[in-house]
Amino acid sequence: MSEIDYTKVGELAPNVKEVNLVAKVVELGEIREVTNRQTGEEHKVMDVLIGDETGTVYFSAWNEHIDSVQENETYQFKNAKTILFRRNIRLSLGRSGQIEGVKEKIDKVETENNVSSKEYEDTRRYKRRGSYQQRRDDF
Repeated sequence: MSEIDYTKVGELAPNVKEVNLVAKVVELGEIREVTNRQTGEEHKVMDVLIGDETGTVYFSAWNEHIDSVQENETYQFKNAKTILFRRNIRLSLGRSGQIEGVKEKIDKVETENNVSSKEYEDTRRYKRRGSYQQRRDDF
């Protein structure tokens, strides 16, 4: 079994898959309800500010993951991904991502470096019906 390669929050980049990191919950946002435009399904989402000694980032906790996190607790995020939402990085679990509590706690969080506050150019090209492809010049 191979050892997990962990990323520090301050090293996060846009649109990366299979991100593993350990972070402390700094602040829980308000829970809001959203509707999927394609299916009409109702979902709950909460913005959670998480961080480590290198910076902070917003994690989008959906549905069942909302109850999985508590303020000031430290968690391991496995197989997560970074997405761009309104040109800002967000951490998301997706379908295969997991979140677990850890014994070793993070005491100090670098709150001055909020990775989600930086704006990035979205390099995806959108097609019809909301799908997208990478631009050729990005390869």
